[in-house]
Amino acid sequence: MKILLIGAAVAATVTAFETPAWLYPAPSTERRPPAADPEATVTLPGSRVTLKERDLRTPERAVDWFPDPAQPVPAFIRENAQPGQYACGFCHLPHGDGRPENASLAGLPEEYIIDQTEAFRSGARTAARAGWFPSTAMRTTIQHASADDVATAARWFSRQPFTSRVKVVESATVPPTAPLGFILAAQPGPREPIAGRIIEVPDDPHAFEKRDPRATFTAWVPPGSIAKGRAIAAELGCIECHAEQMNGWGPGRSPSYILRQLLAFKSRARADDGAEPMQAVADQLDFDQMVAVAAWMADGAKAKP
Repeated sequence: MKILLIGAAVAATVTAFETPAWLYPAPSTERRPPAADPEATVTLPGSRVTLKERDLRTPERAVDWFPDPAQPVPAFIRENAQPGQYACGFCHLPHGDGRPENASLAGLPEEYIIDQTEAFRSGARTAARAGWFPSTAMRTTIQHASADDVATAARWFSRQPFTSRVKVVESATVPPTAPLGFILAAQPGPREPIAGRIIEVPDDPHAFEKRDPRATFTAWVPPGSIAKGRAIAAELGCIECHAEQMNGWGPGRSPSYILRQLLAFKSRARADDGAEPMQAVADQLDFDQMVAVAAWMADGAKAKP
């Protein structure tokens, strides 16, 4: 097992960096589509549930396209009693599948979920980019949650199986993109240089907008990223910790999310009690190396030697 360089010598030096706008997309008022009829009927192939358009836009209630009466989603995840506050399942989806703008919680250790939720509550965990709305919404919402609510949600999400829904593709060029909510969506037009970015988009934007838990994503990464990330991770011993202590957290999950977390550790936006090991790792990486590690991990690092 590799030994990570943890301590004052490493933590004392943090390379200055900027958070790129493409990694933190925000809804564009200029490209906003016409408002849909809130009473319009919405369905999803394979689901017996029928909703109204307004149900997709009501943050207090989660959209559950595939309810299971034998294993009902806990009430706290389905609905937030505080007007204007987010239900856990609205953002993270009822079974913790998550989306590129937030964490996929399915299968994470119960105590880890509790610890990170409390870090948001205390302000010990924020985002590397000031004003990043998903993190702000998390911190605001959790102020109204009890310890029992958090424990119930953590227990539920930790017991859900995680299924990767992202395909990582190395490419020197990518389609042009525009914000779709807090992610990117591919647009018509000639492809452009990837220029050191991770460009992660939904394969079916309509399914994404309907909060379909089966929605899939493609993440384009710079050529050679996966092999480069694998070599860096082998040197730093990433999988030893992630496999042994984190139930394999990371492999197959959103590379955009992973990259934002590496930046948060390096900037000390993530500064809770358990953050020091990852701060030490992030301190050793420049931005291009972070991109490579995120690409490798999202590609399914668990299955790679």
